[in-house]
Amino acid sequence: MTAQSGKALRAVLILLALVTLGLFLLKPQAYSHLAYGPKVINGLSAKLLCSGVFVAGREAEAVYQRDVLTSHTLAQYGSYDVNPQLEQVSVSSFGLYRQNAQYNPGYGCSLYHDEPPKLSPPAITASAGFNWPADNMQPELQALLTEITAENSTKPHIDTRALLVAHKGQIIGEHYAEGYNRDSLFLSWSMAKSVTGTLVGIWLEQQGQNMDQSPNFAEWQNDERSEIQLRHLLNMASGLKFEETYEPGDNATRMLFFENDMAAYARTAKAEAAPGSKWVYSSGTTNILSGWLKSQTGSLDNYYRFAFEKLFAPAGMSSAIFEPDASGSFVGSSYLYMTARDWAKFGQLYLQRGELAGQRILPEHWVDFARTPIAPSKGKYGGQFWLNAEPQGGQRRFSELPADFYQASGHNGQFVSIIPSQELVIVRLGWANGERFDINRHFGAISNYIAEL
Repeated sequence: MTAQSGKALRAVLILLALVTLGLFLLKPQAYSHLAYGPKVINGLSAKLLCSGVFVAGREAEAVYQRDVLTSHTLAQYGSYDVNPQLEQVSVSSFGLYRQNAQYNPGYGCSLYHDEPPKLSPPAITASAGFNWPADNMQPELQALLTEITAENSTKPHIDTRALLVAHKGQIIGEHYAEGYNRDSLFLSWSMAKSVTGTLVGIWLEQQGQNMDQSPNFAEWQNDERSEIQLRHLLNMASGLKFEETYEPGDNATRMLFFENDMAAYARTAKAEAAPGSKWVYSSGTTNILSGWLKSQTGSLDNYYRFAFEKLFAPAGMSSAIFEPDASGSFVGSSYLYMTARDWAKFGQLYLQRGELAGQRILPEHWVDFARTPIAPSKGKYGGQFWLNAEPQGGQRRFSELPADFYQASGHNGQFVSIIPSQELVIVRLGWANGERFDINRHFGAISNYIAEL
């Protein structure tokens, strides 16, 4: 038996074991995981490869080894094909469960079934707004960032790729792991949720509306979901049942790595609690908001232009690639690429309470909403941002960081962290897997350095 045939046999045995377990459990949830598991793993692989190659400009094999294979153990049984001419990626397991991704310039990559989406972004008329002033690099801080990144050598599963510190509106520290630099584009994962919430806030202000309104989805009108408001969705307190364990085939992974229209899929979720009574973190909730925003703007062109002309351009985030699903909706929960410097601009926008370069981009009250904890989250969550608030009778999540610390946070340790009391923004980007990046220790050390300036 060759090594390759042995590998294939092991994969078959694993799949048979999963099927046997599912039959034993006799649960619809188990059947769903079995039915969609191989598909979503290949969808994950196709999406990461497509974006890694055609958006981030990396070598396919490097993306496969460092990102795909570390994302799920069963990804090793897939084989991939990258087509540079068509700008497509295809992944299958033993010729089965094929998943495809298509790159469109300006839009990035989208998974699809049947025909690949062909999207032509409209011309953006807004000029770039905020730019960083001249750097003021601090040698001691640079040494600290280098030391944090050096952890990769002893703990490769941490895989820190970029660190950036901005203080009082100026970059004072920046360090990249080998193979990355200030022009590299980094995937947001769930940091995109904070950006989607920001777009909703800008839209509501522009339209003279508020968040205490129903999204008015037709399929929600005749049941308890009719009571859900935009505020509930923004606070992750909609009461909708949405499974987000990140096991292949759960609601979240099926949505992200299989469904053509993620917002439509997420809207099928049923109510399990009264709106506002229960906090449950849900990528489906944010994609519902993204789909709602597209419907409000009236067309795909308007939707795209709104995001870039009202947020990305005036905030100077010129590298932004907000990837859509096959229906054209931004995957508001997960798929936004930017440079570390542009991610820091997003943090600076919130640090300066919605104003950059003398231009009001986001209303101040929205910044307050984003960092105000919702009671059921026990101090952990506000309006599409994670918080460090001290819950009644409890302790802060990060004891080494101030109580006003809050952040956009994503899978694999993506962070844009804001500390208003120190006029500080910290960005960490990478691919932590198996071990967590230690925010409390590392960001605490940066905060302590700033406190001593």
